[in-house]
Parts: sequence; structure tokens; C-alpha cells
Amino acid sequence: MKEEVMKVLDTLRPTLKGEGGDLELEEISEDGTVIVRLKGLCGTCTATLWTHRLRIERTMKMKMPGIKVIVRV
Repeated sequence: MKEEVMKVLDTLRPTLKGEGGDLELEEISEDGTVIVRLKGLCGTCTATLWTHRLRIERTMKMKMPGIKVIVRV
């Protein structure tokens, strides 16, 4: 499952890097929870909630239905 999650995250990276940020995978739990860390400007931006919900969470759930929750730290 980790490889599939990484592939989805890799599709998001160019946009995030274009805005001065990035993300990294922290953990995947057996219950379908993915924990990611937003880095760079994405870690401090006021639009982080929207980036998380509209880009990361939405894309991850569409491409991997087994993922239930995406948590950012």
C-alpha cells in the first residue's frame, strides 16, 4: 500500500513545489489513515487547510478508496 500512496503523493508534489512547499509521508495505519507532513511554505501558509482538503485528501480518496482519513501534522 505504501508504494501506491507514494505514487498518489508524487502526483501532488509538482503543484505544491510550484508554490514553495512539499509534503512527506509520515505513516500509514492499518485502518486506512494516512499521515502526511506539509513542508516549506505549505507548512505555514494560511491556505493549508484548503490545500489539505481540496488537493491532498480529495485526490487520495479518489485514487485510493481504501484510505479513510488523511491527517496532516
